[in-house]
Amino acid sequence: MTTYSNPFTPVFGYEPPILAGRAQLIDAVLMGLGNGSGDPNRITIFTGPRGSGKTVLLTAVATKAEELGWIGVHVAASDLMLEQFVEQIERRAAAFIEQKPKSRVTGVQVSGIGIQREIEAEEKVTWRARMDEYLDMLSMQDVGLLFTVDEISAGYPAMIEFISTFQFFVREKRNVALVMAGLPHEILQMFQDSSISFLRRAFLRTLEPIGYPEVRATMKKTVELSGRQIEAHALDKAAESTQGFPFLIQLVGYHSFNQSSRKVINEEDVDLGISAARHDMESMVLDASFYALSETDKRFLVAMLPDTKESRISDIAARMETSASNASHYKRRLVGQGIIAEAGRGRVVFSLPMMKDMLAERVDTDRETLQ
Repeated sequence: MTTYSNPFTPVFGYEPPILAGRAQLIDAVLMGLGNGSGDPNRITIFTGPRGSGKTVLLTAVATKAEELGWIGVHVAASDLMLEQFVEQIERRAAAFIEQKPKSRVTGVQVSGIGIQREIEAEEKVTWRARMDEYLDMLSMQDVGLLFTVDEISAGYPAMIEFISTFQFFVREKRNVALVMAGLPHEILQMFQDSSISFLRRAFLRTLEPIGYPEVRATMKKTVELSGRQIEAHALDKAAESTQGFPFLIQLVGYHSFNQSSRKVINEEDVDLGISAARHDMESMVLDASFYALSETDKRFLVAMLPDTKESRISDIAARMETSASNASHYKRRLVGQGIIAEAGRGRVVFSLPMMKDMLAERVDTDRETLQ
């Protein structure tokens, strides 16, 4: 019996074998790296809801940049991120920077055992001074330094210090680039911090759903990488079920692939795969978004359920028995969290696939919580 290896990768941050719909975004950053220190693409922020492919995109950009000879250093925002950057630079750029000795020999015993060493206390220097030294060394070798930061948040002082320092690298025309990713509301909070207003001039790229033709082609090619095929109708159904959401492309593909060992994936395999993907989407993405919502936010979403597609803010306000201004305030909060998206003046839609179905099910079983 032929064994086929599943080519789909529904793992957060893992770059799939075929990355759908993001080539233009990657190319823009790479063009910025080639154009020099004044190109605005060298400071780019990717934003979108959980599962929209932000981390994967950071990985893809870093991989391509390193192929062009750049040194890439990558962290998630935290209180330790500055030291993590230093550690990565010292490891990844070891061939280009001078390493300072951690100890010195203080004596040798001819008839004794070993060599006596004395640990020298490191000179106290600021993070910027250390970075200036490294950047000077890299500049001598004509090597650029790419920083990537995932899950950005203004809640970390180290994040604010990093951005504050990076703007001086830009002013000094250092050969650096910065690509970051985060949820919409976290980025909004970063923009509101007056100490890093410099960040507002970054290119902000919202990750939109991927078009159906490209989703279909990507899923077909990914299946074929394994040596298998997929029936046309099954492929249509699989692609449509993802709603262009990157994580679902991998999740539906992965579960559909696993339903049988036949050479050709059929519609029954896809039906079972979609059902399994829906369960995982709920536990891996939707639950995290849902439990972060306030009770009022949940009531707003429940008020959208009667509508087939778009919802009018005026209708939502009436169902919630609140004013239109209050409803608009809740709308901005939910848009900022990537749960819904604006669909024209005074209209909104769900932006997280399957969220509407999950809410509808929970309304029936938990009305007390949601209303």
